[in-house]
Amino acid sequence: MIVLPLRSSAGSRRLQLVTQTDHAAFSAEVLSLWREDGLPGNPRRQALLRGTREHDNGWAEADSAPRRREDGVPHDFRSIPREVRLEIFQRAVLRKAEEDPEAWVYVVRHARELHRGDPSDEAWDEALDHWLELEDELRAKAGLTEEELAADYRYLQIADSLSLTACLRRSEPQRVCGVRMFVREDAASERDPGMAITLHLEPFPFAGSTTFQVRCRVIPDRYYSGDADLAVELATARWQDLQIRVARH
Repeated sequence: MIVLPLRSSAGSRRLQLVTQTDHAAFSAEVLSLWREDGLPGNPRRQALLRGTREHDNGWAEADSAPRRREDGVPHDFRSIPREVRLEIFQRAVLRKAEEDPEAWVYVVRHARELHRGDPSDEAWDEALDHWLELEDELRAKAGLTEEELAADYRYLQIADSLSLTACLRRSEPQRVCGVRMFVREDAASERDPGMAITLHLEPFPFAGSTTFQVRCRVIPDRYYSGDADLAVELATARWQDLQIRVARH
């Protein structure tokens, strides 16, 4: 879950929640319109798009029943306990590895790259060793060289970062694999204040400015007494669309 505190001009405090699977779907949508760096003609483009859409698939179960932290707010993808995170990525790398090795090699590479250099312990060391073996196996089945996999994975890195930048509304510019990105808030509407933003990119990889929608829920930023309290709040919160306009810097 991506959890972002929102503050209105009136002082109300809310939390914007985006599931990891909705974040990943937005990543794939962005990449599907990419017109630069030879991606439109890449023979592995469709597999890469599937892998990008599925790169966080292991979070589906965790996001369907989110947990609260000790301070009473929901866990997000950065604060989730390490043992739960391991379960999440163990699911992710295996879910369709046999069925779709051409796409799943990117999912496994994502899991490995995301946790490269993490603190070592026996469970994680075993998992990382297994993921490396699985990646080699899937890469062979997909007929990919290491150089081709590394070049393709760069697109997933960029798309993942673009989506996180938008969902977390990061206004401080950052550069990922040569792409500069940052968010500006659009004028708040009376109906859905704060539900429209602009994601600026440089260089610009699309034919023109494009607006995407990412599903989210907004709940009060308060102390939740337990997972059940949080579940009730989420069950009654309506789904909304965060409007993300992607434009040239």
